[in-house]
Amino acid sequence: FSFGEPGSFPSSLVASPAWMVADAKAMSPTPGSGYPAKLPEAQGEVQKAFADQADWGPALADFENHATVQGCYGDLLAQMDPKAKKILQVRTLVPLARAAYESTPGKLSAKRTGTLNGYRSAAEKRGVLWRADAAKLEERGLPTWEAERADVRRSLRMPAYYEACYEGPIHSYDSGNGEWMAAFDAPSAYLLVHMHHYADLSPQAAFDALHEELDRLALEQLPSSVDTVRCIDVGCGVGTSTFSTVRSLEQMGRKGLVTGVDLSDYFITVAKHLQKVRASEFKGDVALEFMHGDGLDLGPCGFGAASAELITISEVTHEMPKAVSKALFKEAARVLVPGGVLAYLDLNPVQILTGNVGAIAERIATSNEPYFDEYLELDAAVAMKEAGLEVVSETWPNKDKYKTLESCSLRIIIARKVPALSLATWTGSWALTRREAWEPYLEFLGVPQPFREAATNDPDFHQYRISEGSFFMDHRIPSKSVHKRFTAFLDDSWQDSPYAVPTAKLFDEGSGKAEERKTQWKHAWVHFPTSFLSTMPNFADKGKTVTLLRELAGVNEIKYTVHVLDPETNETVVGPCYAFMKRTSWESPQSFAAELKERFASGISRPLEWRLEALERAGAMALENVDAISAAQAEDHVSPSNFMGASMMVKSAVAFYKASLASWVAAQPKEETLPPFMQTEGDWEIVPEPKGVGLVIAPWNAPFILCLLPLLGMLAAGNLCVLKPSETAKATSKLIAKLVEKYFPDRTVLVVEGGPEVVRQIAATPVDHILFTGGGKIAKKILALAAEHLTPVSLELGGKNPCFVDVSDSEHLALFAAEIVGTKSYFGGQFCQAHDYCLVHEKVFDEFVDALQAKIQALGERRQCQMINAAHARRVRMLLAGHEEIARPPLPEGRQEDDRVPVTLLISPPLDSAVMQDELFGPLLPIIKVASTQEAVDFVRTRPKPLVAYCYSQDPEAWASFRNATSSGNLAVNAGPQRMQSNLNVGFGGVGESGFGYSIWGRAAFDDYSHHKAVFCGKSFAGSVWGAAPPRQAPSSS
Repeated sequence: FSFGEPGSFPSSLVASPAWMVADAKAMSPTPGSGYPAKLPEAQGEVQKAFADQADWGPALADFENHATVQGCYGDLLAQMDPKAKKILQVRTLVPLARAAYESTPGKLSAKRTGTLNGYRSAAEKRGVLWRADAAKLEERGLPTWEAERADVRRSLRMPAYYEACYEGPIHSYDSGNGEWMAAFDAPSAYLLVHMHHYADLSPQAAFDALHEELDRLALEQLPSSVDTVRCIDVGCGVGTSTFSTVRSLEQMGRKGLVTGVDLSDYFITVAKHLQKVRASEFKGDVALEFMHGDGLDLGPCGFGAASAELITISEVTHEMPKAVSKALFKEAARVLVPGGVLAYLDLNPVQILTGNVGAIAERIATSNEPYFDEYLELDAAVAMKEAGLEVVSETWPNKDKYKTLESCSLRIIIARKVPALSLATWTGSWALTRREAWEPYLEFLGVPQPFREAATNDPDFHQYRISEGSFFMDHRIPSKSVHKRFTAFLDDSWQDSPYAVPTAKLFDEGSGKAEERKTQWKHAWVHFPTSFLSTMPNFADKGKTVTLLRELAGVNEIKYTVHVLDPETNETVVGPCYAFMKRTSWESPQSFAAELKERFASGISRPLEWRLEALERAGAMALENVDAISAAQAEDHVSPSNFMGASMMVKSAVAFYKASLASWVAAQPKEETLPPFMQTEGDWEIVPEPKGVGLVIAPWNAPFILCLLPLLGMLAAGNLCVLKPSETAKATSKLIAKLVEKYFPDRTVLVVEGGPEVVRQIAATPVDHILFTGGGKIAKKILALAAEHLTPVSLELGGKNPCFVDVSDSEHLALFAAEIVGTKSYFGGQFCQAHDYCLVHEKVFDEFVDALQAKIQALGERRQCQMINAAHARRVRMLLAGHEEIARPPLPEGRQEDDRVPVTLLISPPLDSAVMQDELFGPLLPIIKVASTQEAVDFVRTRPKPLVAYCYSQDPEAWASFRNATSSGNLAVNAGPQRMQSNLNVGFGGVGESGFGYSIWGRAAFDDYSHHKAVFCGKSFAGSVWGAAPPRQAPSSS
């Protein structure tokens, strides 16, 4: 027994974690001993196996109080808390216990064997067929197992602490983690040691319940917006905990990939075998794999920095030195994504330290847990914080059974990797915690003294979702029935405010209802992305300007600072006044689609009057903002950017809908088709009813009009709608969001901005109809999303639109050339109805090519077409590459602007080249020679069905051939694209690979977005022949 030299006492034994000290001090101590007079009853089988030990308390107390010890170390011992003293006592006894075993050869091995057999018998009494299950695994034969172990074993450097437990003893095995017996026994052993926590359940159910509780606590901290959870189970053993995690994820509706990692190649081999055996237990929504690897270095297993959302460490650290545990937490912090979660479960030091010193020493001396003393002094929560993790929960399982931490042999810690402050930090729910210096603000507003307490302290809740250009807020003050949802824009421009009355004024119950008035505000970033300022002029009609600074004070706190300013001098009149909100959840606010579904359920959009008024607002949104729309589209390089022409289409469409809608929404009577003798008295009708909530996903080439036209159809059909403008056309997207917020303040139409991630979120709500306009590759992904909920979809996709030019006179050939070249240059080819290639009759081939070239040359500088961006221009130029020799007119010399491509003919390109396989969506025009109309028809018919086929001919037989023998979404005979979009009585849509549905305009769009419900209304009961009605007989022929 030696403390070492004076002053060299380990500092780790002097100070203990505060929560452990508090629990230790709550024990009833034997004087001077630092541990309870009455030892607690052992709970689990391991505790029971080591419980029969001498009571060392009096002897150690006498030693501590000995005059020599007190003289040398009395002051030091006085500084030590009960936990530190007990660990010191354990370390005092361990050498003696080891020496006792070493003095009798074979004694320690016999002890382990006896303990192991005791476990096996105890397990079998409780329904765990330990010996039989282990034997069943062993029956596969060691050659088979060794071959499989060779397959899973990876070359890695085993840590020294683990190597000692791999080649030497741990638990009840002489070669603990490096032998087959331990691996075969492990599934049963894991069940045995935990079944007492849920004694009323089967062993497997008890184990699953324990881990389900751990997983639930962890997943509550992980936003549901995480589509796929990447999880690592460190120290997975034979996979029992890993299987439970997979089950928990599936039960909670999550998808993901779980990887079990363990240093024992024996255990991993058994885990992979059990994975096959237990495959039928799982749905398959969560993928599972096992890897031989080191949790201290997950890089070789494929886990780089910020690559996993969830890491579980279950009953691993009690087998590790303290320094190794700390290193493990650091590695977990490295691998977790910002906001990722660590779920930690292990033995509870507080409960264990209430036990007998001799029992703890025996566990170490026998190498059951060779580093147990270090584990008991490990403050796991502090170590996690030192690793850069935030501890969000310290608890224990099954609180129905265990009322206190001290009474349970396990503890749970949930920690999260603290994310850097970013836009995502704002996302979530926040609750008011306190206000400071709020009285002057209330006095400024004129809130009487009796109501100021409530105005200061009543619950106030915010939810945020913030992007660089805007913020969405859900604001609730339950005591005043306030619930507002709105989007505001961070562009320092004035906008209508949703607050007609300052919320603090609502507490002034003595002055009557506050007068509501239209107000404005503006918002701008102060320090992106952590703080922004809202400015409100003439606040509460008091002639002063109020500013509200919102700033992230940390990951879990928002600080609000209010100033009242003199608008003329900008000097502070009142303030600063403060409010602080604490995070209550990381969950994103209710999705816009879910919000609209609730609003639709109220029936708001069913009346004809609402639909007509909504159509009027949608039309005004376009017609009153033509210049702003044109400017935004010009900023986005949309061709053409001028919205004036499109606005006339909107004006006509709105008038058409309003004139027609009453007849469309009316029920349509239908004639009976049954023979008269089988008919019952009643009426048939078809009732058009709205589907619910639509999602319009618009393209970049016509970003405003292809949001608005489908919206008109949605509103006419009585649907509410989410618009998702193209993220490529950023200025137009932002303008649409602002205009919709202004023209639809009732939030019956909403806008979500962003990329594929927001589409996934909205589609998952789910919505009731999706329209996507764009390319086929993305359309397939949209269909896959829709298929998960069987959501109906309309697709407007385009394709390779052919144009047949038949034998014609020179005048007509010139007209055709002007139409084709004019359309190409006007839109830059970035138009779903653009001519993609020409099939030209050989008799006029050369003349028509010359006519096209002449029209292109006449363009002058306009030959260079601006693409939506440089990336799209590069794509088009790649299609052109290699075809320079067949380009007409010749390509301009010198360097071209990055985002421009010239209108160019490609004469007779190879039919297997990319320009003849891919939709061009650019100012290129391949020209193919054909010998006849039939050859042109055959050419079109053997290729994917286009959105539009053009037939330019003076021969009615050619018209008939294209009409009857080709398939396309639409057929334009002697007409250009504009004529095809001019009749609101005719639907417009694709077929096959060019899409389906009629979602753009007119009655066809109304029908596409409506459910046509068949209704039979019987005037008397009309039963079925197999139910309430006898079979009817036909009248006899006589």
